[in-house]
Amino acid sequence: MPSEAGTQADSGRAPPLRDMRPALRASLALDLLVRLTVWTGAFALSVWVFTALAFWPRGAPFDAGGRLAVKWAFALGWWILLFNAAYLAVLLVLRLIFPVPREGRYAKAAGVLDRQLIWASLTAALNKARYAAPFPAFLVFHLANLPPLCWLLGPVFGPRSRSCYALEPNILDPHMVEIGRNVVIGFGATIAGHYQERDAWFIQRTIIEDNVVIGGHAVIYGGVQIRAGAVIAAGAVVLPNTVVGANELWGGVPAKRLRELPAPA
Repeated sequence: MPSEAGTQADSGRAPPLRDMRPALRASLALDLLVRLTVWTGAFALSVWVFTALAFWPRGAPFDAGGRLAVKWAFALGWWILLFNAAYLAVLLVLRLIFPVPREGRYAKAAGVLDRQLIWASLTAALNKARYAAPFPAFLVFHLANLPPLCWLLGPVFGPRSRSCYALEPNILDPHMVEIGRNVVIGFGATIAGHYQERDAWFIQRTIIEDNVVIGGHAVIYGGVQIRAGAVIAAGAVVLPNTVVGANELWGGVPAKRLRELPAPA
């Protein structure tokens, strides 16, 4: 039997935390379902188009001579290109079906799941399917940044950008990110349109103006505004709701203003 002091100490304890495992497992199952739907949809569509147009060479590829082997190689190359386009098309259709989560603060109340967080989970699954595309969708990044698909992907999927990149950055919430002209984003940089605290999620728009340089492996949280001509040093962590002034150099963890920069030529 517990002592009176022990009973008093127990009564002062905080209530037990909610077990997050069911929610995380549901999120993983949703991610699996979305990825499988995108991959199988793209595969079925590309195979159907190739078969309907009679683009497959006649004869088995494995026992083929040199000439037939070359035909199969070219056919598979074109099919892979078509598969990547179909993969993006399926992503776009699914993105049009799911609503865009609204900006705001959403509490982590036990037993309550705001509808906006459900939409955020669905869009997150689509984002992972886009940025971690499985084989043979290794050309998704290239097609997503080339006309005509870039003209559709930006307004529908995000980010709304007037820049192009040699390497695709990690944009966690593309529908909440706006990027101006001539923006350079280094390898491994992460840009988010949300952040999380202990008791709430926050969905907030991130705005990057023209002529900004973001160094490799920098992290930009939701709600950040980076004015024109600013530079974020490599490895910097820009905290939520920070406003980086025009032509300023910021660096460090957390990032702070280091100095003023001359206006770009």
